[in-house]
Amino acid sequence: MLPCTRDRTHKAAVWMKENFVHEMAAAVGGTVFSVDHIWAIACQETAYLWLGWIDTMSVENVLGRCIGDASGDFPGTVRNAFPTNTDAFRAKYGNQLTDILIGEANLSRAIRGFEPRDWVYKGYGIYQFDLQHILTDETFFRDRKWYSYGECIVRLMQELKHKYNVYQDIWLAIKAYNP
Repeated sequence: MLPCTRDRTHKAAVWMKENFVHEMAAAVGGTVFSVDHIWAIACQETAYLWLGWIDTMSVENVLGRCIGDASGDFPGTVRNAFPTNTDAFRAKYGNQLTDILIGEANLSRAIRGFEPRDWVYKGYGIYQFDLQHILTDETFFRDRKWYSYGECIVRLMQELKHKYNVYQDIWLAIKAYNP
């Protein structure tokens, strides 16, 4: 079910603000972005996943299970950014880290009623920090920092600020965040 109904959008906004309003407010302070921008990005990126979980799971588990994007491994998909697929990831990072990320993805798949796969997913955390960033931020993935809202919002804001510096426009920066 799409999270875009009025009631579901309201539920998502309330949950985000009840749990993270202080972190969101601090993160957007001194920037052109607002708390509403921040929760809206979370809704766009992962609310379709977590809206069904927020009444029964802890906040940390909700954050931890926000893993998506099997591009490059899912049949009929192509990915241009590193890693193009699980084999490319395994070749660079070896079995241990690959198996950790596959295990995390399969925990998320199980909650969604899907069978396990031998795929490294490409989006981690409530804002779907892309796996291509492992090249410069390996600890986020190795240490499973997507379970922490603070870690997720730091990376979101870094990316949004970068996009804003490129486009000098709030709408274009947000649109470019995760095309």
